[in-house]
Amino acid sequence: MPRSARKEGYSRRHRFAARGSFGAVLRGSRKLRGRLCVVHVMPATDGTSRLGIALTRRLVASSADRNFVKRLVREIFRRHVVKQAGFDCVVMLRNKFTLSDAAPIAAEVAAHFDQLKPTGAP
Repeated sequence: MPRSARKEGYSRRHRFAARGSFGAVLRGSRKLRGRLCVVHVMPATDGTSRLGIALTRRLVASSADRNFVKRLVREIFRRHVVKQAGFDCVVMLRNKFTLSDAAPIAAEVAAHFDQLKPTGAP
């Protein structure tokens, strides 16, 4: 496979490099708030969108559930057009996570990403 990222891939260039490196995005001014999650947004410096997921043990106690939420959000980002839009995004939950919240969280994150997609994108 060539070194360029696949259209629906989630390569290293779409991730933040080190732990805590998305602090600038969290301090940024634009936040998309929903009932279940908040998406912090900032224009990307290099034009490639990156995704960060900030989950705490206080809100998602089980490590298996934390990993599930991360996979869920990554999958939405991986297939969404916002991946090409040039934004740094950090997703945070607002309330304690239960497994029944998975589908509503996925829908809300996708809706927030829809607000960010460029005009004219499908």
